[in-house]
This record gives sequence, structure tokens and C-alpha cells, in this order.
Amino acid sequence: MGYTLIEVSEPADWQAYHAIRRQELFEARGRHGMYDENYPGERGANMHHYLLKLDGRPLGTTRLDVREDGIAIFRLVAITAAEQGRGHGRVLAQMLDERARAFGASILYVNAAVTAVGFYQATGWHDHVWDPSELVGIAATCQQMRKVL
Repeated sequence: MGYTLIEVSEPADWQAYHAIRRQELFEARGRHGMYDENYPGERGANMHHYLLKLDGRPLGTTRLDVREDGIAIFRLVAITAAEQGRGHGRVLAQMLDERARAFGASILYVNAAVTAVGFYQATGWHDHVWDPSELVGIAATCQQMRKVL
């Protein structure tokens, strides 16, 4: 079966999506009790929520925000701790690049966690401050980056 990247729509997939994000992006970073599955900033017509699966098993998440100006933004990228360092992030990034291109994007932005900057640099991203006002809350210590497709 291999890798699949699905846009989340089914209840079981939403459950897996939120479980991965809660654990890897919040609780693993000491942010207990902060994750809100119903956060209003997570719902919009241009927001696409994805779940990466390997042989049907969920192991990664991200959200792709597509803007009308040819820019797409990777948001809240996470791979389960047990699966990190095994190339799944690269697969997720390649598949998401394809999705962004299909939406007409030619430039990608990300707020990269400090621990992920090396990964992004190795996959074609470069430092680029694109919106300093985003660097608050859980993104306060992130580094803004850009990739041209």
C-alpha cells in the first residue's frame, strides 16, 4: 500500500490528526492542556488538513494554507516521535509540495521549529522573514523560511 496523504474528512482520521498534533506539537514540548481541537483559527476555506499514512497507519500531519497570490503556508507539521528520523518527513514534504503546486502555489512559507530548521534547509528551504507578526504563541521561537517550487 505504501504512503498516502489524505485530506482529513472522516471522524477516525480527525481523531488521529488531533492526537498526533496534540502529542508532538504541544505535550511533547511541555504545553499540556493547551491544544484545542476546535480552535477557530483552524477552520477556513483555504485551510487543508492532511494526514500522512504508511500502509494505512497514521504517522504525520500538517495543514496547508493556500493564498490567492501563489503562496502556500505549511502549518503545524508533525511526525510521531516513534517514526521521526526515518524519512517520513521528507515524504510528507514532497507530497505536500505536489499538493501546493496543484493549488497553483509557486512559493511556500513555514514557521520552522528550531529543532526542524536543519531538516528544512536540507530540503530546499531558506531563511526568509515573511510575517514577523506570526511569531507569537507556540510559534514565538520559530524561524521563518521560504521555498520556491
